Amino acid sequence: MISWKGSFSVIIAGDEVRTGKPSPEIFLEAAKRLNVKPSSCLVIEDSLPGVTGGKAAGMEVVAVPSIPKSHLYTEADEVINSLLDLQPELWGLPPFEDWMEGTLPIEPWHIGGPVVKGFGRGSKVLGIPTANLSTKGYSALLSEHPSGVYFGWAGLSSQGLYKMVMSIGWNPYFNNTEKTIEPWLLHEFDGDFYGEELRLVVVGYIRPEANFSSLESLIAKIHEDRRIAERALDIPTYSKYRDDPYLKGSSL
Repeated sequence: MISWKGSFSVIIAGDEVRTGKPSPEIFLEAAKRLNVKPSSCLVIEDSLPGVTGGKAAGMEVVAVPSIPKSHLYTEADEVINSLLDLQPELWGLPPFEDWMEGTLPIEPWHIGGPVVKGFGRGSKVLGIPTANLSTKGYSALLSEHPSGVYFGWAGLSSQGLYKMVMSIGWNPYFNNTEKTIEPWLLHEFDGDFYGEELRLVVVGYIRPEANFSSLESLIAKIHEDRRIAERALDIPTYSKYRDDPYLKGSSL
């Protein structure tokens, strides 16, 4: 297996410079070894000292906060939710080539459990009935995957397989105090199905979690997410996961 170190032209350890972050020394040394001007460099940092050091070196900085406090990273040129949201073309670099139809393929992950009652906003406030899953037992998964809008396939124990789009996050418009998992099965059902076993195969990413200035703009964005997910799931890259055995009750 090829070492990840082979992906980098220059690697500098902290003990190779005299002063650590927020000193710009490590960034300036990297530019020197790459034989490029600091002003031509893009720094991607998760720490406040790193952001400060990158800017002090005269470089552009994209912050990916390791804690959900993006308002603290005002020195950065851009703050993003995760590396899934990085757009290198904004910084004069070649764009990523794996985006398709407004979606990003991800390594599939599986989640399931009985459908539980949420906050009661899906149908009543938004007109969008979600099939909520409990977050109990999924703390590791929720910490591994950034908040945002994902999509994939859903298997409902008594009713079949459906396309789905899903929000994972804090729903900032409603000021949630806990992270939620809210799949929307893209089908018109006659009634609810609380307590039924729901299994999901999550195969792609659409966008980061966002706040909205109005309820109308939130609803419009959710319906746009639906259209993107419905189209994307017809692409072979995603449609093949419709046959994932997990959706039909097989263990992983």
